Amino acid sequence: MTMRNAVLLLGSVLALAACGSTPTHREWEATDGSATLAFDECDEQVDTTMRLRGYPVNPLPETPQFSYRKEIFAQCMRRKGYVTE
Repeated sequence: MTMRNAVLLLGSVLALAACGSTPTHREWEATDGSATLAFDECDEQVDTTMRLRGYPVNPLPETPQFSYRKEIFAQCMRRKGYVTE
């Protein structure tokens, strides 16, 4: 095994190990002080993600992209420390 192959193998193993963990995000809840700012930031981030993936920014509720948008928005809010009401 060459050094290059060993490095590629090690990199692949580390990448797979990093992807295998379960998320520890909390549910989100808006508070009075910074809820609007966090909502706007997440909305902008989700719009960008939807565009990059080739999805419509505001998909119809009966499409799979609608639930995808809802889930990535919830993940963003959880990362900011908000929990569901």
